[in-house]
Amino acid sequence: MYSPPKKSKRFGLVKRAVHAVLLLLMMLTLTSTEHKRATEVKVMSFNIRHGIGMDEQNNMLGILKIIQNEKPDLVALQAVDSLETEGKIQFQLRQLAIQTGMYYVYGITDRSDNGSQGVGILSRWPFEKSQIINLPSTPGADPKVLLCGLVKLHKGFSIRFCSSRLEYASVLDRALQAAYINRMLEESIQPVVLGMDMGARPNEQPYFSFRKNWRDAAEGSLLSTWNEGLSGDRLDYIFVLLNNSVRVSHYKVIRKYPEVSDHYPITATIEFW
Repeated sequence: MYSPPKKSKRFGLVKRAVHAVLLLLMMLTLTSTEHKRATEVKVMSFNIRHGIGMDEQNNMLGILKIIQNEKPDLVALQAVDSLETEGKIQFQLRQLAIQTGMYYVYGITDRSDNGSQGVGILSRWPFEKSQIINLPSTPGADPKVLLCGLVKLHKGFSIRFCSSRLEYASVLDRALQAAYINRMLEESIQPVVLGMDMGARPNEQPYFSFRKNWRDAAEGSLLSTWNEGLSGDRLDYIFVLLNNSVRVSHYKVIRKYPEVSDHYPITATIEFW
């Protein structure tokens, strides 16, 4: 009677070794996939018109409603005031921070007898550092700044998030300031996201400073961000520095609240790899 030959011990050892190698490769693949998982951040940029709505009345509640509805992780605000009226200080950025539960930094551009105005940042994460950079301007122009905050999204990964508003009355000043911002940020070690009221359209000189090193979150969009403008009047921007692997998606112009400001808030989702 025929009996099949028994498998050798050597064959069994080889089989177990192969299984072990395959298991190790599978674990390494899973680990590699985890490391490549994107870090996702939702950002907003919004010129709040000093907290005054289109009816010329205080509209901080309308601004708060938009932020709460959109739930951004980071917010770049422009035209923000801190004013004393009848002995009471109304610091708009701090009010929004308290009501949203976010952290804030404020960059003053101009002071007056009853307070100041400037740009601000709200963040879901605490700030590791913040920086205010004075922007160049011609004699007689309003002072402008670039405000940046360094935030740690998770262990080993931080980004610089910045806010600015360029000079609206002078094309020359806007061009100078845009070029200066690009120069200040283009060599950043950390990823950089910039929310800005540039006051210029994509076919104008200030925008050209951001065509080489940055990704425009709204690239190709014709939606106006200025509610008194025409189609294509994009004055507000979210830029991402191309010093890391990034993907920008879900760009949106929030047009449901035209009474809140003369600018529409804009949002985008950014994935860092």
